[in-house]
Amino acid sequence: MRLTSPSISQEIYSVTFVPLQLNQEHDLTGVVDLKNLQPDTRYYYALFHLGRENPWELGNEQILSFQTFPDHPTEVNFGMYSCHMPYDEHQLINLEMWDKFRQELFDTNANFLIGTGDQVYVDGEGNKQLNIWSWLKKNKKQNPSKTDMISWYRDIFRGYWGIPQVQQLFQSFPTYMIWDDHEIMDGWGSYTLNELAAQLDTSWQLRNTQEHLRLANEMFEAAKQVYQEYEHSHNPPTDTTVDQFDYQFNCGFCGFYVLDMRGHHDYNRKELRLLGAEQWERFDGWLNSQYNSESRVLFIVSPVPVVHFKSFAVNNLDIPYWKYTDDLRDHWDHKSNWAERDQLLKKVFEISQKTKKPIVFLSGDVHMGAAFKLSHEQSPSAKVFQLTSSGIAYASLSKFAMQILEKIVIDENFIESNETKSPYKIEKIHICIKNNFGLLHVKQLADEELSIIFDLFSSDHEKKTFDRERIELNKIL
Repeated sequence: MRLTSPSISQEIYSVTFVPLQLNQEHDLTGVVDLKNLQPDTRYYYALFHLGRENPWELGNEQILSFQTFPDHPTEVNFGMYSCHMPYDEHQLINLEMWDKFRQELFDTNANFLIGTGDQVYVDGEGNKQLNIWSWLKKNKKQNPSKTDMISWYRDIFRGYWGIPQVQQLFQSFPTYMIWDDHEIMDGWGSYTLNELAAQLDTSWQLRNTQEHLRLANEMFEAAKQVYQEYEHSHNPPTDTTVDQFDYQFNCGFCGFYVLDMRGHHDYNRKELRLLGAEQWERFDGWLNSQYNSESRVLFIVSPVPVVHFKSFAVNNLDIPYWKYTDDLRDHWDHKSNWAERDQLLKKVFEISQKTKKPIVFLSGDVHMGAAFKLSHEQSPSAKVFQLTSSGIAYASLSKFAMQILEKIVIDENFIESNETKSPYKIEKIHICIKNNFGLLHVKQLADEELSIIFDLFSSDHEKKTFDRERIELNKIL
């Protein structure tokens, strides 16, 4: 496959040298603040170490560049992906998806991309040797330190992100990220305390609940530090002293809010289990600001989709200690989260109805691509959609398992809630059960209307061709 990329002009206008201090304390990760950059301009970069005989680190073998956002664009293009798990035991598969993704981003002159969760898998899906929680279980008697745990998480990131196809994409486009459970632990936040302690049980030992909970929380602290180093460093600055990983940004006439559904997720809390009160306050402030903002379309990143599976499946298969129970409790449609979801949808529909701005949820997690339309009988002018891309290189589920998951996806129904009759209706637009990634094209047309197009690219590792499903949201009213 031929990959086109920008080439350097014969004329170089200026060269800027920016010092970068990297140290082992943060696993040689670091951030450079570049000031006075011009909008809508391509910049070329390289990394070198003056203290070495061969100083080049990056940029000598391959031309590296990025492009700044335009000031007043009439078109915004961006990519979305999730669930990077290409390991089929000892074999790497689905990597052609990363090459195709990069090519499509270049071809559409994409502004950026969003990783909506599960950028790595620390819990051994696909390759049991890469399960740091199994390692902890085997070595818990040695009382591993937080430093030990940090090193385990870093090893996972180095392995998953050391794949050349992944590196090439991250080197070329601004990438916003948010974590989901697999950067921490499968189902993190969706266990009771006893269920969480049971994750470290061994069949020949009696459970030491308090010790297991201490180890699990120490692992979370380690995961949090490594998440900041490898993922959150891509994002706008937030107050990490209070564990704020949710954030907002704008690109032209598009406004974005990225929700953190793991850092404060607690199934044992009585209310606001998914986001927590402090995040809700920040998010609510951003939503209120949209009544008078210049944004014409709003995107809300919710790592787990707001709607996807049938409510019956989500709520009637919640069996304590069952392997998949945590996945069900993750969902907004789980009855423990109904009040929080109703709070979310009430606000979203009010804003879309009053401002006429489309609001689009962007998600991953469910190992399928999908598009849904949400409607409200008392908000006929509101335009609310759910778009999902998952997973770009997920190798774990069989075709039979994917067909089972497809059968429990919502077709057309009312959202269940604590009310006698829910005013929210869901309509399925498209489902894709293959590996996939998404591209969004948002354009201001000459008649002041908006065009919002969702391209969902899919394939499986046995094929050499790619499929594309094009969904024009502005035509689905």
